[in-house]
Amino acid sequence: MTNTTKAHFIINNNFQKREEKYFDILTNTILLDICQKITGEQEYSVEFIDEVNKGRLAILMFDGHITYISFSETEIKGRNASIQSFPTALVKYQLEENTNKNICFYFLPSIGNFETDYFIFIYRLMKTSGTIFLNEKEYLEATILPFTTVENIIFARNKGQRRNNNSTYLTKSTDNTIQVYGKTYGANKYETTLLCLALSKITPLPIELYQIGEGGLTQLPKTAIIAIESTKKIQIYTSNRTLEKVEFEENNSLRSGRYIYNLLEKLGDKKCAFCECEIPQIIQGAHIWSVSDIKKMKHLTQDEKLECAIDGDNGIWLCQNHHKLLDVHLLKISVDGKIKYQSQVQGNIDYIKQITTVIELSNDILTATFIQYLEKRNRIIQGIEFISL
Repeated sequence: MTNTTKAHFIINNNFQKREEKYFDILTNTILLDICQKITGEQEYSVEFIDEVNKGRLAILMFDGHITYISFSETEIKGRNASIQSFPTALVKYQLEENTNKNICFYFLPSIGNFETDYFIFIYRLMKTSGTIFLNEKEYLEATILPFTTVENIIFARNKGQRRNNNSTYLTKSTDNTIQVYGKTYGANKYETTLLCLALSKITPLPIELYQIGEGGLTQLPKTAIIAIESTKKIQIYTSNRTLEKVEFEENNSLRSGRYIYNLLEKLGDKKCAFCECEIPQIIQGAHIWSVSDIKKMKHLTQDEKLECAIDGDNGIWLCQNHHKLLDVHLLKISVDGKIKYQSQVQGNIDYIKQITTVIELSNDILTATFIQYLEKRNRIIQGIEFISL
């Protein structure tokens, strides 16, 4: 792009023409307002170009500086439709080679509620990624603050949200790596992209992105991947059926992005089911029907075995201590959800009781499928006496 000392807008014709109402929205009054807020100048020129418009985006060039401006929707219909444009604009900004650049967001006169919990969460991610809001005080009652820690994002992500209404999940692994599990289809891919770019701004910790294939798509758009990789902080992994199958066939432990995603989708954030510990670095996904036992089932096809191994109903979150106690059968879950200890550990019962603060699993864990997996697990320890905590 050519540098200019005069404020010069570049606006896509398709952005104007896509809906006739846009002719009345990007008015001279609005362009003047944007120009004054960004440059302090009142004179500007406008150039319309013909190309595929992405990100509801206009560009303002002034004195060698490039500003990307993304606009709000004119009608707020739902959370998914309303977040798709900005992450696309952010990707284009991220890939802009000129380092003398900014990205801004401008609220247009719109119908609908701008200030749901979800939208506030997205605005905060936008600010965390470096976005300048040009006219937020005119449209928002709350002051939008950027996130400063990963923990802040995790807390805000779940505020007021139904568990199964999430498409992207954020947690930490046992080696303190930040892990993002995001779907690759529809509006989900835009949220995943925005979250990754925001995280890259606030944490020195390594970040892993697990792309969870959906709708026939196994990866994010190519430009989004390039933008995320350009941060030089994020390692990207692809989780699809073929890769999961290879992982399943080669390892009994099954390091599976899809399995962890399914547990997050069913159970929410990492929280030990036996002691309610919420330190994600020591919480693990514990299989109920173990991968090694699933592999022994000759009557199941490989695909059926894989389905069992990555099923969110075939697992719970457990801290490292309780995971080990369950795996060596010193603890057991009965089909009614009660947690029991093996009678032979009487000498250590005080310790087990002290660390096991939950004595019965909640009903949202005890689905019919979970109980079926539990019955398969408990057949292995038939004849061993267990006592309720």
